[in-house]
Amino acid sequence: MNLFAATLPNFLGGLAVLIVGGILTWLLAQRAGRVRRYTLLNSAAPDGSPVLHLTTRRAGTVIRRDVGRGPERFELTKVQLPDGTYAAEPMDRYV
Repeated sequence: MNLFAATLPNFLGGLAVLIVGGILTWLLAQRAGRVRRYTLLNSAAPDGSPVLHLTTRRAGTVIRRDVGRGPERFELTKVQLPDGTYAAEPMDRYV
């Protein structure tokens, strides 16, 4: 009985670390797999509406899209626009 009482705090501490680690891993996995809508800045579809791009990739990723003038590169950002989408900045236009 004395051995059980001496090891109980270590066991409970280890169990708490495993539970917290599991919860954090699950939360990060849920966040990483979320689909985000990006508005390709300074680009318009043939009908004049903004060009949108759906992806699960993180901010900082460079994508290539054809927006009417040929393929262009856009960098995904963390900036959220008023309509709820995120901004994708053109990389080749300002060179």
